[in-house]
Amino acid sequence: MARELLGGAGLHFDELNKLRVLEPGVAQQTAELREECKAFVDKIAEFQKIVGSLIELVDQLAKAAESEKMKISSRVRDPM
Repeated sequence: MARELLGGAGLHFDELNKLRVLEPGVAQQTAELREECKAFVDKIAEFQKIVGSLIELVDQLAKAAESEKMKISSRVRDPM
């Protein structure tokens, strides 16, 4: 009887008989969502590190290619 009255008021007991505002099912779903979000954020951070490394590598290759183009250009203009 008391549980139904409290439930009607939006108050619920958890598995340890502690009074909660959220229903136990909703609280469980919230905890699961929190864990999924944390895993997602961790994956995004790892992705950002990988992409950052890739951008650095592409920049290095672009600088090396530009340097080689300048060498070739100077050879074509100034044949020995």
